[in-house]
Order: sequence, then C-alpha cells, then structure tokens
Amino acid sequence: MSSSINGKVPRSASDIVSRPQVQRLIDWNSDVLLRLLKQVVASRIGSGKTTWDGQRVAEPILEQKEDCIVLDEVTDVIDLPGFVFQRKPVDPEKLELPSTVVAQLKEYVAALGLAYHSNPFHCLQHASQVTTALTKLLSRIVVSQLSYVDEWEEENEVDNDDETKEADIANSIAPHLHNHTFGITSDPLAQFTLVLAALIHEVDHCGINNMHLARNSPNDAAMYKNRSIIEQRSVEKAWKKLMEPAFTDLRKCIYSDGAELKRFRQILVNAVLATDIVNPELQNLRMKRWEKTFANKLEITPEDVNRKATIVIEHLMQAADSFHYMQPWIVYEKWCFKLFEEHYLEFKKGTTNEDPSVDWQKKEIEFFDSFVIPLAMELNDCEAFVVNNDEYLKYALKNRQQLATKGHLLIPSFLAKMKEGSSNSGISPSSSKNKPCSPLASPWEERKEAISKQNQRLVAWNTEMLQRMLMAIVAKRNTGAEECVVDIPVIDLEDGKTYRDEIVEIINFPLFNEQISPDRLDIDAVVLSSEVVSQLRELITLISSRYRDNQFHGFDRASHVCMTARKQFSRMMTTNATQLNNEGSRPSALFERTYGISQDPLAQFAVVFAALIHDCDHPGVPASQMVGQNNGCAAMKWKNKSVNEQNALDTAWKMLMQHQFSALRSAIFGNALEMKRFRQILVNCCLSTYTTTDEEILSMRKSRWDRAFVDGKKDFSHENRNRRATIVLELIMQSSDVFYATQNWHLYQKWSQRHFSEIYKAYQDGMLGRDPCIFWFKSELLFFDEQVIPITKQLNDCHVFSISGDEQLLLALSNRQQWAAKGGNEVASMVARYHGQEIEKVRANRTYRRMSLSAKQA
Repeated sequence: MSSSINGKVPRSASDIVSRPQVQRLIDWNSDVLLRLLKQVVASRIGSGKTTWDGQRVAEPILEQKEDCIVLDEVTDVIDLPGFVFQRKPVDPEKLELPSTVVAQLKEYVAALGLAYHSNPFHCLQHASQVTTALTKLLSRIVVSQLSYVDEWEEENEVDNDDETKEADIANSIAPHLHNHTFGITSDPLAQFTLVLAALIHEVDHCGINNMHLARNSPNDAAMYKNRSIIEQRSVEKAWKKLMEPAFTDLRKCIYSDGAELKRFRQILVNAVLATDIVNPELQNLRMKRWEKTFANKLEITPEDVNRKATIVIEHLMQAADSFHYMQPWIVYEKWCFKLFEEHYLEFKKGTTNEDPSVDWQKKEIEFFDSFVIPLAMELNDCEAFVVNNDEYLKYALKNRQQLATKGHLLIPSFLAKMKEGSSNSGISPSSSKNKPCSPLASPWEERKEAISKQNQRLVAWNTEMLQRMLMAIVAKRNTGAEECVVDIPVIDLEDGKTYRDEIVEIINFPLFNEQISPDRLDIDAVVLSSEVVSQLRELITLISSRYRDNQFHGFDRASHVCMTARKQFSRMMTTNATQLNNEGSRPSALFERTYGISQDPLAQFAVVFAALIHDCDHPGVPASQMVGQNNGCAAMKWKNKSVNEQNALDTAWKMLMQHQFSALRSAIFGNALEMKRFRQILVNCCLSTYTTTDEEILSMRKSRWDRAFVDGKKDFSHENRNRRATIVLELIMQSSDVFYATQNWHLYQKWSQRHFSEIYKAYQDGMLGRDPCIFWFKSELLFFDEQVIPITKQLNDCHVFSISGDEQLLLALSNRQQWAAKGGNEVASMVARYHGQEIEKVRANRTYRRMSLSAKQA
C-alpha cells in the first residue's frame, strides 16, 4: 500500500474518506478526471497511437537537470500537437477503461484530498470549486465555437441528407476550431492536465502566503530558493505521489510516450505556477510574452500559436483560481469571508503579523483593480472566448462597485460570524474529528437540526437575491414610468375556479421606454425600508417552513431552481447587451431582442419567486398518485389536474396576501395592473412545470409556439412579442426546474438519486403501487426525450440565450447517453444506497434509545 503525500499513516481510499462531504468531493473530482482521461485514451486510439507497457516498451522518463527546482521548468512556450484528423474516432462515453485504472485514479484523488489541511479557504472544498470553474471554462470554449458550424453549413448550403456532410464538417470545421482555440480543444491531454492542476494547486497549503511561510519555515523556503514556495511544493508532492508504482496503470493512460510526458509535465508546472501572481520574475515573463504574442504581425508562426495557447492555459487557471471574484455578490462574499477567516486565525495564532481587519476592504479593491479586472479583460483579448468573459467582467466590475460602497460593513459582520462560530471551515479528511453524540439527542435529531440550519442559510441567500431584484423594480418605479396606487385590492380565486383556469396564452407586457432601460436604472441608489426587507425575509422563512422534509422536492432544491432562473436572466441580459453594444445598435434593440423582458424587472422577480414556491407543501408523491388516493380532498379541489402545482401556488399566494406583508406587496407591485401581471406570470410559470399528461395545456403550448416562432417568424407585432415573452418566461421556469439534467453527470447523478429515494420511500410506505426499480430506468430516458431535450432545444430556437442553450443541450444529450449506457447499474446502486441509509438510521436510533435509558437510570 502506498504512503500518503504528506508522509502520514498509509491509508486506502476507503479509509481516507471519513466524512460524507469529503467523499462527495473525491467522487466528483474522480468522475471529472475519469471523463477527461477517457477522452485522452479515445483520442490516442483514434489516431492509431499505442502506449508503453513497462515490459516490451519501457516507461518514458522525464529528463531533468541537477539542482533544478520546479520554478526553473516554467516555459515561455508549450508545444501543443498539430491538428490530426481522425478517420475512425472513438466515442469516449462508450470507452471502458480497465478497472485498475479507475481504482488507481480514485486512490490518487483521495490521497490528494488527504494532503489538504483544514483551512477555511485553501482547502479541498476550494480546490474542488476551482476544478469546477476550470471545467466550465474549458467546456464553454468548445461550446462557444458551435456557431461556426452553423455558419459554415449555411454558407456552403450543406444538405442534411448529404452523405458527405459528416466528412465535410470534420475536414473543414474541426481544423477551424483547432486553430481558433490554438489547439486546446483538440488536445484532451492538455484539458486533463489543466483540471488536474486545479485539483493539486493548493496541496499541503498551510493557510499562510509565501512571504510568511518563508519567515516561519526557512528550510522549506531554501529548498525552493525562496520563490513560489507553496506552488512548487504542491507540484512536487503531487508529482512524487503519481510516480509511485501503485499508479503505474494510471500513468499508462495519461501519457503514451516521452513527448506526451513532457507536455503533461510542462502544462502542470505552468498552470500551477500561474497561480503565483506575486512573483516578479514570473510576472515579467508573462508581460513580455503577452507583448510578443499579441503585437500586430503580418505572419503568424506555429510558435506564435503555441505561445497564445500557453497564455490561454495560464489565464484559464488564474480565472478559475479567482472564480469567486467574478461570480454574483453572494458567492464572492461567502469566499471572501472564508479567506478573511483564514488570515485572521493565522494572525491570532501569531503566524502572521498583519491584522486583516485593518485594511481588508482597501486590499480587496486593489486586488480587483490590479488583477481580477485586468484578467477578465485579457480573457477577451485572447480571442479564444466569445461572450463568457464579458459575463465574468461584468460580475467583477459589479462586485468591485459593491465592495467600494458597502465593503466597510463586511468586516464587522465577518468578525461577528467568527465570534458566533457559525463559519463552515474548509474540509480536510486528515483533520476531521469524530464529534461525540449527546446522550440526550438522537443522531438523526441532530441531522434535522443541521438541515434546519441549512434552511436558514438558504433563506438568507434567497432573501438577498430577491431583495436585489426588488430594488430593480423600485428603481424602475422611481422613474415615474408606472402609476402608483396606495391601496390595491387583493386578488383571489373566483368561486368554482382553479388556478389552471387562469392560465393565459399571452401575458401583456409594458411597451418600450428608453428612460427605464436596464443601463439607466441606478439600482444601487435604491434603499428598501427595513420593514420591506424584514417582511421579505419573514415571507421566505414562512415558505421554507411549508416545504416538507423530502429528499427531492425540498427547499434546497427549490433554492437551486431559483439560482438557475436568476442565472438564465443574467446570461440573457449580459449576452445580448454585449453583442448589441459591439454592433452599435439602437437603444430599443435589447428590448426587442429579449421581447421586452430585459425592461421588466417585475417579470424577472415573478419567475424567480415562482421557482421558490413551485414545490411548496409537495407531499413527495407524484400528482397522478395523489389523484388516485384522493389525498385530503386536494385532488377534488383542483379538479384532478396539476394538483401539486396548484396546491403550492395557492399556499404561497395566501401567504403573500396576508396583512403582515402589506409593505412588501406595495414594493412588488405599485398598481392593480402590476399585481395582475405578477399573478399571471406566477400562475403560468408554476403550472408550466407540470409537463406530462395535460393534453389540453400541451396542445395550447404547441399551437402558441407555432404562432410565435414558426408561422409568425416574421411577425413583429406587439401581440406576437408578448406571446414570445410569455413562452420565454415559461421556458426559463421549465429549464430551471430540470437544471440538474443539463449540468455535469455527477450533479445529475446526485439529484436523480435523491428523486429515486423519494419515490422509493413512497413505495416502501405503501403510497405507490409499482416498485420504481422496475420503471425508473425507462422513465428517466423518457424524461430526457420528452422534457429535458425538447426544452433545451426550444431555448435555442427562442434566440435570446446565445450559447447558454447550446451548452445545456450538449450536457443533456451527454447525460442521456450515459444513462442509456449505465442507467441499469445506477438504479441498482440507488437501491443499495437507500437501504444502507435506512440501516444506518435504525442503528443510530437504537443507540440513542440505549443511551437515553442509561441517562435516565443514572
């Protein structure tokens, strides 16, 4: 058995994992790397290359100079392979790697996890987030080029039935993609190495920077010549571990010859060392390389292309490492607190002599100005992206602005959090301790308390998000564009009617008004009253309390749906605004491109609010089964149609209409027309998530789609614009509701497992007549074919989401393909996992009863 990276007691992968979250992180990272490794092997097979076997062909050896440190290996130009057309490409998804390789990869990732310390910031959790960010950046480089395929087909008038189409596209488009991304997209080894670099770049990080580490550990500093100590040590320890005999089969898959080994090492070194942005030697190298590369040249040499690829590789790593600076404010604030906590704890221990609470705001602003914003701008100049970096730049600028205006409030809140001990420290398997159970509390009762605390965090997050959107509504109203009424009569259901009767084909939206365009609204100048904010928080808290403790249809999933819907709006606005600004279009162009949604913050708020409430009071049983059981007369009340959706809508609407939320209602809608539009959007969006058997609604949606985007393709009337806007809002809701199926495979697995567990529990409790083990595999395929894939295709056809629809469609198709290949085994593992959890629960409660009895006798 191999030793650990840090020289600790040797453990196997199963021994390392002592906490569920660590297990999930190891599984996720292993899954990501395994998928990329399959692409490496598939590409090698497709090009006809073979690998070394250690007997007939010896393992390639990396030639290194004596007294050479890792920093000396940083190179100005990494040589990537030229484009190679594969006549018989191998599908990576159908490729099965040897079980020894899969086991060794997971063992290696687990060993890396063991080497991380329990720092609040520089920990396994942060490294996994960097891995996630880098994986997304890599996938978007590929996705952002899909438009070139469509353009080429249109220009060359390729017939869909032409037998030569596939070869033509491969010969003409694939080389173009290769050149446009400087060879990165066609080099799976480079992609695998980048993601691995993200995972290892903070291995053995002690929680202090290079300067303080050199002062506290002079011997370590001397080993690395007092430069980039943390980064060099991470590379060296991870590399030594990989070179152990226990990982021979894994190395055979990673590189097949000396050239691949050299490239693997060079990318790993350059990528990890790129995260040291303080080293003046490296900074000087990067500046000179940038000037040499992007100077105006008449002729571009292969060396120039490789130099550009090297820059992009390092920029990808730097952007992923500083991901939280270029995400929504709440993400930035979360990781900013973790970083502050890490620095403050080290200061209190005396490891550093700098109190971070003194000038934290000033240093963060300087970091935005000197690194984050220039990096986001350079991503654009690299020319390998299309619009993604614009989104990151906008977030960076917005966070910088918010930091400047309210950053002084962060430090007191950070210190208060630390005092309360509410911070979630970084995860490290090596530092996890078994917390003794209280003799007076069941472990499963403690779990319920933990879930309650999680809901409190979700309530705070949803409150902040909706508060920001509410500020946009008020900012628009302050321009005087809408008439305001003090007392607005409450709307309720008519006698004998249901919410389904209120579904409309077209919702009327406001006309264009240049004075209230998004770029003219000063949202940050809006100050909501404490009464409104308090009522918003109280309402969301009340809504969360009405969610049942379901595995799938719970408040945490509803919060994920909210987040996805908010991101959809953000991408719609950012992408279209960027493209239109580049084209120099008229002010109304963004309004027309988004069918008026960009200028209607009330509509955006309503959709996100619908996402929050759409599963409220969900019983954890399919609506069709509720109808069969006539559960609590709910089916009769809602006329046996969309029972769960109407019940959720009714529950939430009655809450909002209570007298205690009058100030909040006045902030959301200023007159009866706004209230009517808000309710119509809420009804249409909540009931749009019921997409299965309601033939009447399905027929209405199909005919509406044809009138809007097929027969009415050239109809630019106000009525058709409203029809399109109504469709888009419902699609945003539907795509957000199935968010997990359009993300990476690991995320889909997680939520599919939770959904299965919820249904399986209902079957075990006698609430379902059929065992889901029988139909789950087929039902998931139908879920992809009849819901997920059609929804993502329609997102594309709406022409308001640019490349984000392509990205979701590709991931949905990939997940569908993987489920078709291994869904049967997944169902089996789901059942085993469910019964394992039930056994654990019984044992825990039995132990609790014994301990409680002993306590009483004492």
